[in-house]
Amino acid sequence: MDQQPEKKKKKIPWAMLYMIATIAAVVLFGVFNRQFASVFYTITHLTPGFLTIAVVVSVVFFFFEGGVVLLLMRSQNIPMRMSTSMKISLIGIYYSYITPSSTGGQPMQAAYLRRDKIPVGLSTAVLIMKFFCYQCAFVLCSLVSLLLFYGKISRENPGVLPIIIVGLCINGGSIVFFGSMFCRPVLGALCRFVKFLAGRFQRLSQRFHILETIDKFQADFDSYTDDFKEKKKAVVWGILLSIPQFILQMSVLYFIYRAFGYGQAGYVELVAIQSLLQASVSFMPMPGASGAQEIGFSSFLRPYFVNNDLYAAVMVWRFFTYYLVVIAGALLVVADQFLYKRRQNAGESARQAEGRNGG
Repeated sequence: MDQQPEKKKKKIPWAMLYMIATIAAVVLFGVFNRQFASVFYTITHLTPGFLTIAVVVSVVFFFFEGGVVLLLMRSQNIPMRMSTSMKISLIGIYYSYITPSSTGGQPMQAAYLRRDKIPVGLSTAVLIMKFFCYQCAFVLCSLVSLLLFYGKISRENPGVLPIIIVGLCINGGSIVFFGSMFCRPVLGALCRFVKFLAGRFQRLSQRFHILETIDKFQADFDSYTDDFKEKKKAVVWGILLSIPQFILQMSVLYFIYRAFGYGQAGYVELVAIQSLLQASVSFMPMPGASGAQEIGFSSFLRPYFVNNDLYAAVMVWRFFTYYLVVIAGALLVVADQFLYKRRQNAGESARQAEGRNGG
């Protein structure tokens, strides 16, 4: 009796579906968000030179972001090119901006690095260290900003001071928390807790080998911790490079302010106010701190945009610091998924051809 040939299981094209969903999300965002559409009209009536500088500053910021990732990766003898670190950086920022409390950035970066055969535990450790460096620079610059302009803020806008203090405490706490992960007992306790949670869902745990995955993750993370003790210089450099990176990110507001025709407030003052605004809203549990950023901008920057253009300034600022990054990130994700799928198909075709020739 002839056996029927076994039907080949159809693979679900998850990558293609994800690409389509990403494109659809960006298109729908532009169609249904009237405020987003009105930004382009406002931009055409602003000083183009200052807007160009704002774009250049944002690009240089991304180079710093990629440079710190590259530094920390190479300090662990992980081979990486600048173009790859830039891609990983933009992908991380993109997913941070579209997920609540910026929780999606590091996990997605680790997932992309896993494609390059970098263990998840090791890549996660490097990415957490990168976040630690940035947070150190962030809190340091924000504290200096508060000390410099405390008197002015307490006189002109005292209502924002409690929010600033809470924001600085939360961001300072994140430095302590993520820094403590490089202490073996703390990491061990976290991994045991995750194992306990996984144990509550035994079927899923067994199917996806969650316990084994956690053990491997912990071993890779620990190997990073052991190795990094002798390479503290890279962490110091990471923090030092994160300071100008943070200042560049905060500088965009100043050039938007100048593009609206203002010039009364100085560069240092606007950068300081922007850093305090960022400290106040960065912990909000919405994607990109949406809503909180706009409300915070109105509260912090009301004394600076006095010609009935505060709302327009909010939208232009969000366009350059958020929407533009989301669009660039979405395009990069789609292009990267397409190229990766193409490489996979080419490799599979080459292996099949080699098998036929060998047979």
